[in-house]
Amino acid sequence: MALFKLVLGAGAISFVLASGCAITAVPSENDLVDALTDDLSFAQKQIIETKISDWFGGVKVTLADDVFSESSQVSIERKAHLDERRLPIEGRHNNPAFTFTLLTDGKDCVLRNDQTGDIEKIAEMTCLAEAK
Repeated sequence: MALFKLVLGAGAISFVLASGCAITAVPSENDLVDALTDDLSFAQKQIIETKISDWFGGVKVTLADDVFSESSQVSIERKAHLDERRLPIEGRHNNPAFTFTLLTDGKDCVLRNDQTGDIEKIAEMTCLAEAK
């Protein structure tokens, strides 16, 4: 019985390790440059919105249909605190803007959370290096 558990355990470890190899690695940040996209599908835009929403703790995020077509960065501000007349409290707000950058290594598109440095590969999306 102990031999059976040992063989079963070794098989499970091998399976886990083999499964881990199937995960695509995010390109090294040193190889990444700012990127643009010219043909962002609705599904790809939803993937980006979901990833940014996850970084915001689940808050729904809506992006323009042409996001990342003219700039490799997008800035998002949280709603200002409003009074009962729907005016910003004290005429201003202190909510910081959060920025996200689309990057590429020449073959993969990657989204970076500029506040945390987290990067996430966007599957099946094409983008080109931004001309500077």
